[in-house]
Amino acid sequence: MKRVASPLTVRPYQVTAIRGRGLGLTACCIIDPRTKIDDCFTWELPRRDIKHVTETVLNGNYFDHPVCSQRGLVAIGHISLINHDPEPNCEWRMVQVHDRWMIEVWSLRRLSRGEELTFDYGYDPTSEG
Repeated sequence: MKRVASPLTVRPYQVTAIRGRGLGLTACCIIDPRTKIDDCFTWELPRRDIKHVTETVLNGNYFDHPVCSQRGLVAIGHISLINHDPEPNCEWRMVQVHDRWMIEVWSLRRLSRGEELTFDYGYDPTSEG
C-alpha cells in the first residue's frame, strides 16, 4: 500500500518553557491583529465531573459550555497551554462543528516574535479562594 503524505500545518507559535509559569506558547513570527492562530476540539463532560477537572492541573483546560450549564468542555491540544494574563493578547471563541465544540484562538493585537500568547481566564488561577 502506498503512503500518501498529508501536508504539515505550520503553526505561528511554539511550545516554550516560560520562567515561573511552566509551559506556554510563544509566537514564532509576527502575528497580525485579528489573526486566527489555532483551534482545537474539546471533550464534553457532565456537570457532576466538572469538579474533578477544576480541582486538578487540568483546570486551565476547562471551559464553560456555551449553551448548556449542565455540561463543561475540556480543551484538547496546544490551546490548553496558553497561560493567564489579566491583560491578554489573545481571545478564545467557541465554534460548533457538527455536534462538537471547537475552541479557536485569535490575536487581539500585533504579536512580536517570541512574545507569549495569553488569555484572560476570567479568574485568577493563582488565588486560593
